[in-house]
Amino acid sequence: MDLGATILVVIVILLLIWMHSQRPKNFPPGPAKWPLIGSLSMFFTGESIQTSLSNISRKYGEVVGLFNFSFPIIIISGLEGIREACFRDDLSGRPENAYQKIKYGKIQGIVHASGEEWKLQRRFTLHHLRGLGFGKSSLDGIAHEELQAVFDEIDEISGGYKQGFAHPVNFHDVLGGASINVLWHILAGKRYDHRDAKFKELIRAVQKLLQVSFQTSYLFNAVPRLAKIFPRLTGYAAFNSYLEPIFEFLQNEIDEHKKTIDYDHPRDFMDIYLSEIEKQKDCLKDVFNESQLKQVYIELFVAGTDTTLNTMSFAFLYMILYPEAQKKVQQELDEVIGKDRLPSLEDRARLPYVEATIYEVFRLSCTAPASLPRTPVTNEDYITFRGYHIPKGSIVVCNFCSLHHDPELWESPQEFIPERFLLKNGKGINREALLPFGAGKRACLGESLAKNNVFLFFTGLLQRYSLRVPDGQPKPSQEPDGRTVCFPKPYTVKVQMRN
Repeated sequence: MDLGATILVVIVILLLIWMHSQRPKNFPPGPAKWPLIGSLSMFFTGESIQTSLSNISRKYGEVVGLFNFSFPIIIISGLEGIREACFRDDLSGRPENAYQKIKYGKIQGIVHASGEEWKLQRRFTLHHLRGLGFGKSSLDGIAHEELQAVFDEIDEISGGYKQGFAHPVNFHDVLGGASINVLWHILAGKRYDHRDAKFKELIRAVQKLLQVSFQTSYLFNAVPRLAKIFPRLTGYAAFNSYLEPIFEFLQNEIDEHKKTIDYDHPRDFMDIYLSEIEKQKDCLKDVFNESQLKQVYIELFVAGTDTTLNTMSFAFLYMILYPEAQKKVQQELDEVIGKDRLPSLEDRARLPYVEATIYEVFRLSCTAPASLPRTPVTNEDYITFRGYHIPKGSIVVCNFCSLHHDPELWESPQEFIPERFLLKNGKGINREALLPFGAGKRACLGESLAKNNVFLFFTGLLQRYSLRVPDGQPKPSQEPDGRTVCFPKPYTVKVQMRN
C-alpha cells in the first residue's frame, strides 16, 4: 500500500471514530462516548452503584446522557425531575426485555410489558391482591404465624435459653423464607415449613435471581442476537438457570391447583387467575394463560421479597450499629403495646418513632438505587424532557440513590437519624423526597405488602429480642453490596431475649 492509500485509510478510520463518538443533537450532558463501547467504562470503576449514581449526578447535573454501546441511556436525578418522569405517560414504556423475547418471542407479565396488555394484567392483579390481603389488616395473622417460625429458628440457631443465646444469627438467611412464605400464603393459600427441602430450593432460586450480578445479565441484554448463538458467553444460560427452578416449582403448584379447583369459589390468587384463564379462553387467551401466570408470579416474588428482605437486613444492621435508636424503638413498643401480644398494623399510627426509624431505613439503605428502566412512548424521533431531547428507544432510569442521599434535601444524609422524620414544631416532615418504591403507574407492585411486612417483622423481633454485635467481632460494614439491587454485606447478630 502506497503512502497516499495509507493516509486515506487513516483518514477514513479517524472519520468513523469521530462520527461514532458524536452525541445526538440536544442530547443531555454526560461522560464521553467512545467508539463501539459508548460510555461503558464508567460502569467498571470498582465503585458501588450507589456511589456511581451519586457521582454522576453531581458531575453532570440532574439529566445525564450516556451510552451502552450505541444505545442511549438517560439518568434522571433530583426530586422534581424524578417525579415528572414517574408521572409522564410518554415515559411509561418499557424497553424490550431480551430474556423474554428470546424465550417466548414476546413480552409477558406486568413489569416488562407495555400497552393494553400491561394495563389489563396490572389492573386485574392489583385488584385481586388487594382483596386477598395486600395492604390489609388480615395480613397480621399470616405475618404473626411466620414470626413465630422465625422466633423458633432464631432460638434454635442461637442455642436459646439453654445455651444463653450463645451463637450469632444471620438474620438475612432466617428472614428469607419468612418473607416468601407470607407472599406464598396470599398467592397459593399455604405456607411451607422453613426446613422443607422443596421450599429451601425455591428460596435459593429466588435469592439468586434477585442478586444476579450486573455483569452476568449485561451482555445478552445489550446484544440479544448473540444469546442464542453464545448462551454461556452472553450470560443467558446462567440467567435462565436461576429461573428454571422457579418455573418448575410454579408449574407443579399450577398442576396441583387444577386438580382441586372450584372455579366458582376460588381459594387464592392462583385459583382466581386460573378461573380467569378459563373465562377468557375464547377471547383473551394471549393475555391470560399459564405462561403469563408464571411470569406474573415470578414478578410478584421479586416485588414482594426483594425490597422486604433487603430492607429488613439493613434495618437490623442499623439496629446493632445504632443501639440508641434500638432502645428508643423498644421503649415505644413497650409503652404502646407491651409484651402480651405481637404488634399489628393497627398499631402503626401510635408508633411514630418506629415509623420514623423504618422511613430512615428505607432512605439510607436505598436497596433499589435506580428505577427499573423506562423508555419513551412516542411516534416521533424523540421526546423533550427538561429542555433536552430523549431519543426514541432510549433507556431512562430515575436516580433514587442520589435523591435519598441529597445533602440539599437531607441534613447529614449518610448518617442514620430517624428523628428527621418526626414532627418538628407541629409540622410534619415533607416525605415526597422518599421514593423507595418509585411512583406513578410503574411503582413497585409489592409496595404495600413490603411496607407492612417490614413493619410487622421489625417490630415483632425488636419486641422480643435485644440485638448487638457478637462478642469479639468487629462492627459490620454499612457499605452496601450488589449492583442492580443493594443488600448488606454478610453479618451476624448476637440476640438476647428481652425481660
